[in-house]
Amino acid sequence: MGIAEFLTSEAYFRTMKTTQLFWILCLIVSCRSDFDTAYQKVEAYETLIIPHIQFEKIPDSACNILMSFAKDYPKYKHSSDFVYVSTKLAERQGFSLKTAEYSEFYLQQYKPTGKLLMEMMLVAAHNFEQGGGYANALIYYKRLASEFSDKEIGKQAIVMIEMLNLGIKSPEEQMNYCINRNKNSQLASDSAISRSDKTQQ
Repeated sequence: MGIAEFLTSEAYFRTMKTTQLFWILCLIVSCRSDFDTAYQKVEAYETLIIPHIQFEKIPDSACNILMSFAKDYPKYKHSSDFVYVSTKLAERQGFSLKTAEYSEFYLQQYKPTGKLLMEMMLVAAHNFEQGGGYANALIYYKRLASEFSDKEIGKQAIVMIEMLNLGIKSPEEQMNYCINRNKNSQLASDSAISRSDKTQQ
């Protein structure tokens, strides 16, 4: 059989199909092996997270391990829980920017709603602010003010936006600003009531 005949023969196509299947199986086995290796590192922590998170039993060293797994396998059924726990572990250790970045990853990857959305946006905003990432902090404070305008957290976010826009960043300055803001608000309210009473008389 000549080369031209072989390339158009059934035997050639059968050989090619077998070769393709072989490489696909190799790829699947390789991927599965990578997953199994990665999963072995998080398996012990998973039992401390599912069904209930036991923060007191999870060591700080689990933070990077859980987050690395979740980034590599974001579609795994418990990866969102791993990211949440990693965020809290980073916050527990005082790593502000890492906490903010992890919470941002959670928000972008898993699109939470309700209380979880509010919590993770607040974590992102506060920790970006603490880490000096004021532009990013403003993004999340603005989202809180917009998406939770009917909640107390939304009203507090508005105050945070005001302060950051005015360059008020230290805790002492922020406390003084809030005290003065409340005083001025109370004075304005008292003045309005006084004017109303005089009008009625």
